[in-house]
Amino acid sequence: MRPELPPLPTREPSNPAIAAALRLWHTETSFVTDDPAILRRLADGLRTLPGQHSTDDCHSRTPVRGHSHAHQLMAAHAGHNCPRYTTAAQYTTETRP
Repeated sequence: MRPELPPLPTREPSNPAIAAALRLWHTETSFVTDDPAILRRLADGLRTLPGQHSTDDCHSRTPVRGHSHAHQLMAAHAGHNCPRYTTAAQYTTETRP
């Protein structure tokens, strides 16, 4: 007999629209992919979402690991100008004047 597994940890989704779309896609029912009206509504809803938003990585305190890592961070965080962006920009100006 299998031992009972503990429940998986859950958290509230940061974006309910994305969570609803993923739930629909993961149900594996054919009505989502067969009905163009549903697909159009999903696409319109996803297009209205903000392009850049704050993530958990914005609050990270891990150091910048190199020049290319700093540029990756700046590209990812340029849209919302978070502290991670300023840290990466500061790193690039200090390492390569």
